[in-house]
Amino acid sequence: MKEQLNYSAPMVSFEEIYTLTRNVSAIQILSSDSEARSRLGLITQLPEGVQVQVGGPGFDDRTVRIRCSGGSYYVFLEDLEPQKKRAASIRF
Repeated sequence: MKEQLNYSAPMVSFEEIYTLTRNVSAIQILSSDSEARSRLGLITQLPEGVQVQVGGPGFDDRTVRIRCSGGSYYVFLEDLEPQKKRAASIRF
């Protein structure tokens, strides 16, 4: 019997690009040479002003996978929320 995960996916459209308005903590995702599996690396700070591209779901419903400067990371979805709120408040 196949087990299903019961968490809702983050409400972020994948392939969106954000420019960070502050430093954001991120967990590095490392590829394993011996397997097709990834493993977690160090926690790092992504600097204010860097562009990140949302690339997929995170490891739970509070995180999202991003790409930045050629690397992959998990960040908390709430760290991207100020960008979404600011973009939504702009009127055309």
